[in-house]
Amino acid sequence: MTRIKRTAKQAGGLLIALAIMRVSACRGLGGPSKRELRKLATSAEVQAKREATEKDVRERVRAIETGVPWLKPLSVVTYDQCQDVRGNFHLFDPNPPKKSSMICWMSAYVFFSTDRNPEDVVNDIRLSRVTEWTESSVNDLLTYYGDDSGLQLSERYVPSLTSCSEGGISESLRWDTENEKVTGNFPQDALWDRYTYRYSEKSVDRLRQENGIMYMWSLHANAYHTAS
Repeated sequence: MTRIKRTAKQAGGLLIALAIMRVSACRGLGGPSKRELRKLATSAEVQAKREATEKDVRERVRAIETGVPWLKPLSVVTYDQCQDVRGNFHLFDPNPPKKSSMICWMSAYVFFSTDRNPEDVVNDIRLSRVTEWTESSVNDLLTYYGDDSGLQLSERYVPSLTSCSEGGISESLRWDTENEKVTGNFPQDALWDRYTYRYSEKSVDRLRQENGIMYMWSLHANAYHTAS
């Protein structure tokens, strides 16, 4: 019994020590509170950056629509968010390194559908030159559709095209396959976020039911604001 009590006391002491370390580490992280970060996210300074980024993203979406005339968007969703990025990576570090506390960035998603074969659709988009896709993503895609390139694709490979960041915006193109469908799911834990829609506010599942195979052209702008 005495030994059990001693063991219990040791375990209890360890838990208390860990709790103290946790509190100390959290204090060490410092920085603004979540409430202060939310206030910053809607400040005039951040709003000005937000509007400039939104203008760039909107112009890029228009360039895609103009560059691929047959592409008729069913919905264009712009998702704007500010995220607390501190996390608990240095929870037990008494002297945690300085790091960002909040990052704000914006993405847009162009959803469209067509009765044509996906391979032909993607090939037309490539030939339009509206976006310079990375050579590796093009080669992987050609292999996926039967090109004898000598490449070996992972069983988990999901057909897609990706671009390098041009003008602060990176892009990707994905579409429904037998193994995986495109989705419009977004993070649920943002400090601040906002959705805007063009053409339709219907869910991706509803659009798929009404139109068939769904394609998602994603645009991701570089962070427009970082708070330390």
